[in-house]
Amino acid sequence: MMQLATFSIIAYDSDLGEFGVAVQSRAFRAGAVVPHAKANVGAIATQAMANLSYGPKGLALLEQGLSAPEALARLLAEDELREHRQVAIIDAHGRIAQHTGRECLEWAGHLSGKNWAAQGNILVSHEVLDAMGEAFEKTEGLLAEKLLAALEAAQEAGGDRRGQQAAGLLVVRPNAYFDGPFDRLIDLRVDDHPHPIRELRRLVEMALPSVYLLNVRLFLERGQPQRARELLDQSLKKYPKDPLVRLALVGYYAHVGEKAHALSELAELLSTAGGERASLVRYVKTNPFFWPLQSDGEFMKLTAESRGSPLATHTARTPPTSRASSP
Repeated sequence: MMQLATFSIIAYDSDLGEFGVAVQSRAFRAGAVVPHAKANVGAIATQAMANLSYGPKGLALLEQGLSAPEALARLLAEDELREHRQVAIIDAHGRIAQHTGRECLEWAGHLSGKNWAAQGNILVSHEVLDAMGEAFEKTEGLLAEKLLAALEAAQEAGGDRRGQQAAGLLVVRPNAYFDGPFDRLIDLRVDDHPHPIRELRRLVEMALPSVYLLNVRLFLERGQPQRARELLDQSLKKYPKDPLVRLALVGYYAHVGEKAHALSELAELLSTAGGERASLVRYVKTNPFFWPLQSDGEFMKLTAESRGSPLATHTARTPPTSRASSP
């Protein structure tokens, strides 16, 4: 067991099928041990005098068909130190169960709303959880952005009364990268830092262009081009020059039948890509997201590589952008 006095929030986005957990603590590497989540199953945060088995055991119980309240009751019934534990569970139906043991150090408690649950111990006051819930519900954007906003609001309200050290953010969904069973869409940690939430923000901002691209693709493949366009507009407003966001625009145009716009955007992107051109070319030629273009003659000319040229001989081991790995 570990002493994980902390505050955390778990949540479910039913639209995208995402589960997420975000945490901050004065405990080293809290982001490695508090959050647990599995696509199509649920999310769990285990903290205070944490029983680390609650994560894998709880997810297994949910996968067996137990509801969040039933899974929590089972975990607590088997634990003699239950009054020292704090835990929250959300299942695939959005049902929530929380427990704050009577021996958790003050201030300790929990709070929940639609599809989210916040909990904390050794906090300055209950206002920390109030701030988390309000920020989560008011923040526009992806689940990761809402979770991060909740952490920032909690810290603004005083947070852990011992200070800061570690933070983490985990978001999962089925087939997160369109490559099979891998479900970790975002999995970021700051294990030891004087301002862990600020550092986590920096890392999340690096990851988000890739996530926006993936979500645009997801909605297009679901036959929801309007939702794809909404996300695309959000991402273009936030990251107008990011190569992955511009690739999302290319893919969007290709899928809605605006091939000329897609090729024009791709030509502009490749013309300004510099040393990353080889990676971008390989990406659009091999990724199924761009299949509506891949047999087009103009596309083939744009992505042609002259034998013996620097482009052809370059071994591009980096992703299309230095910000984050491409999906």
